[in-house]
Amino acid sequence: MTDVRINGVRQQNVAEGAPSEISPDRLRTIIQDSRLNFLIGAGTSCSFFAALGNIEQALTDLAALEGSTKSKLLVRASIQAYFFDNVLVPNHKIIARDQCAEGVLLSYAKFLRTLNRILTKRHSSLLAKQVNVFTTNIDMVFEVALEQLGIDYSDGFSGKIRPRFDLGDFNTLRFRTGSRYEHRSEVPVFNLVKLHGSAAWRQEARDDDMTDIFFDHGLTLIAEVESSLGAARARLLDVLVESQQGSQGPSIRPVGDLLTEATSAIQDNADVSDVKRFTAAYNRLGIVNPDKRKFASTVMNETYYELIRRFANELEKENSVLLVHGFSFRDEHLRDLVLRAARTNPTLQVIVFCFSRRDRQSYARLLPDTEVKNGNILFVAPPAPAEDETERFATLNVVEEEYFAPIVADRLPQPDERIELDIRTITSTEDR
Repeated sequence: MTDVRINGVRQQNVAEGAPSEISPDRLRTIIQDSRLNFLIGAGTSCSFFAALGNIEQALTDLAALEGSTKSKLLVRASIQAYFFDNVLVPNHKIIARDQCAEGVLLSYAKFLRTLNRILTKRHSSLLAKQVNVFTTNIDMVFEVALEQLGIDYSDGFSGKIRPRFDLGDFNTLRFRTGSRYEHRSEVPVFNLVKLHGSAAWRQEARDDDMTDIFFDHGLTLIAEVESSLGAARARLLDVLVESQQGSQGPSIRPVGDLLTEATSAIQDNADVSDVKRFTAAYNRLGIVNPDKRKFASTVMNETYYELIRRFANELEKENSVLLVHGFSFRDEHLRDLVLRAARTNPTLQVIVFCFSRRDRQSYARLLPDTEVKNGNILFVAPPAPAEDETERFATLNVVEEEYFAPIVADRLPQPDERIELDIRTITSTEDR
């Protein structure tokens, strides 16, 4: 068994029988002395947003197939329409705090409130009271939950009237000063880094052929895309196969079949201007499309490249911890960054909260111990249920309640010794 110490805590080699649990005391030790980073994926908010299923693979396969420009345009627009309807449009209800979104917002709010308390009680004076929340999700749940709690956070935008994206916003520390005695105290700050963009990011071209990203408070661009989609919807294809019992998430029909259907549906001289208007509006969204070519698009776009580089830089810092939830590690570019950082930075601790015991096996295949010589990746999975219990899943609520909430729970001090006092009440002068 490999014996490695990260932040003074002994680690075990994952492949040689490392436990699937981590105690709150051990997690407290790691968090108190580490630079905090989280990686949050689609699984964290899957209770509200539809799972992507094989959309990513379908879009990747489509790019590799031969076909007419119009046919491929129709297929791609049809798949993007499904993604838009199920991942982007529901953000209207998140912004409005609709009753149907109450569950996911409450889950995030409880988690963020606990993290804020952990940072507030942090004892180290050498580390800033900051946490980096990296997420591949493009939804608005984090922003709404943080504002509900009144927690200070940086999302990369500066300005009030027309906020524009500026990477320098992430390097901000905040302090509060007392109005009377002018004592200064550091305020916990969350850096919300959206690696694949956001539903509220609006790209606008400048005169010098550069592109600026502005924050779209009312999701007006999504409303514009909805309007153009409505005009094109009758022409789009039904891309889903019939749902099967036990299947996880949507399943896109074979792309070759969709391309054949699209070729039959439109002729070379067919007017597809309505589909083109939808795709043009869709492409103005500040998001990275869910396909396996996304790394190429991030490199080509300076903003996304800088965000990914920031993620890599944080993992290379001494005594950093990356806590992962809801992220599948099927994104090759991010998985490779984590593996490389774990190999080259022995002081980095990666803790992956697995949704189920089966997921732990998937993670172990994607992040094999043979790739990490330092043994500094730990998979935390739910324990096996007893005979009379049902299978447990590590939702965000479970992770918050069982792992993070105990870190800040008030514990009654135990007395070092017992002192007994004999107290007599004086009732008259005769007793003096």
